[in-house]
Amino acid sequence: MSRRRSRNQNKKKIIIIVAIVVAVLAGVLVAGIVLTRDKSADTATVQSVAKICASGNAAGIGNVYAGTVESQKTVNVNANTSYKIADTYVKAGDTVKAGDKLFTYDMTENRMNAKQVQLDIEKLNNNAEALQEELYQLMEEREEASSSEKDTYSIQILQKQNEIKQNAYDIESKQLELSNLNEEAAEATVSAPIAGVIREVKDLSASSASNVYMTIMATGDYRIQGVINEQNIDEIKTGEKVIIHSRSNSEKLWYGKISEIDKDNPIYKDENSATASTDYAFYITLDSTKGLMLGEHIYIEKNLGLSTDGKLQLPAYYIMGADSAKPYVFADRGGKIERAYITLGALDEQTNTYTVVSGIELTDYIAYPDASIKIGMSTAREEA
Repeated sequence: MSRRRSRNQNKKKIIIIVAIVVAVLAGVLVAGIVLTRDKSADTATVQSVAKICASGNAAGIGNVYAGTVESQKTVNVNANTSYKIADTYVKAGDTVKAGDKLFTYDMTENRMNAKQVQLDIEKLNNNAEALQEELYQLMEEREEASSSEKDTYSIQILQKQNEIKQNAYDIESKQLELSNLNEEAAEATVSAPIAGVIREVKDLSASSASNVYMTIMATGDYRIQGVINEQNIDEIKTGEKVIIHSRSNSEKLWYGKISEIDKDNPIYKDENSATASTDYAFYITLDSTKGLMLGEHIYIEKNLGLSTDGKLQLPAYYIMGADSAKPYVFADRGGKIERAYITLGALDEQTNTYTVVSGIELTDYIAYPDASIKIGMSTAREEA
């Protein structure tokens, strides 16, 4: 009886201990959740105005295109495909000055051809002397010939004169050929026609209809070359505003407009698959090139966040007190949420966006104004 009572007491103790442990674990879990919530509640996620405006535009998020910073002036350097290239002194990305050596031809064949042509000219000159002597001989013989033989000598003399003329023509042709060979030999080393950066050095062993070996981008003002596929080339047009995004720093933005769409010169053509397609280049003139590097790779996006007069078009649901005298947005200012008071223009009821005249820029970051947003909260930027 006492043993049974002791067992029951032990069971009760175990149950109590287990209950205490479960309660402690539950308390820790709840505290962790609360702490996590409190911690996350102290941070506000902010997005770039450029991204918000593009997403809120009636046209939706525009396509993003790859692009490269290049010079306004680009010069092609052609290779004479009659000769092999012996040495190439530069590679893509190298900076050159006007007059710097780019590459040299193998002129072995040229020198051999020049020697052979020189021999041909000497032979023709010797032949010219011999023909002239033969002509004099025939003329002397005609003087001493009988009247019945003079006509025969006259025909022979005429034929010899024609041979002399043909020989003189052959000498002139060979001299021109030698002159061309000497000019090519003098141009065995090809130099840079302008100062700039080597954009591309092509593989001439690959089959190509073009004899362009190198492309040099001149130093000076920059432009953007974008690439677009035939399937979406109709989505862009000249004069359209765009935003340029740095690949390495999402906060760096540049603005410009499409100045040219080159549909006549494909830059890539895939004909080996069932989904064959062609890429084309388009070009962007920039408002400012400060901070860009020649050859830098960037992203291009349609500037859907601006109205036709260049003003921001911000979705109405980001704006607090839009109908009041002092509308504002919750903006990231030095890593903290602050009110940024803005001046509004008209409401576009079709897109539910307001024109923002002043107060914020595309480069600013703002938060969606839900109930959790408080002044002074820390911010966490949502990168594109």
